[in-house]
Amino acid sequence: MPFIFVGDIMKKQQSVEEYLEQFPQHIRECAEELRSLIGEVIPEYEERVYPGWKLIGYRAKKGDKSFYFAFIYPAEDKVVLGFEYGIFLNDPNNLLTGNGNQVRQITFHKKSEINKKQIAPLIWEAAMIAIEGLSKK
Repeated sequence: MPFIFVGDIMKKQQSVEEYLEQFPQHIRECAEELRSLIGEVIPEYEERVYPGWKLIGYRAKKGDKSFYFAFIYPAEDKVVLGFEYGIFLNDPNNLLTGNGNQVRQITFHKKSEINKKQIAPLIWEAAMIAIEGLSKK
């Protein structure tokens, strides 16, 4: 189990399962469905709770490097699937929202709203943009 430093105290890194326990059942189910989809689409990835950002972050792996490409942000009434470089994604179904310089996201309120056939290509493309774009630096 990895450890993180908080001030001068070393704490055990919270697992994703532990983190999700604080949310209502329908939010946990939605988040778990998205977690599963990311695992199906991206064969090699790292998943980690970022407590300061209150989200679960995803890094696609290529060789010995990893590249941040997506996050799941659970809240009391919704789950957001966000893409770090979402502004560059091909979005033929107009699923993505956001107006910042980089990040785009999709918001879900229940598991049944997750259309895997529409979302899987976005996950794949987001990871490839992160890997190909950032590995050249």
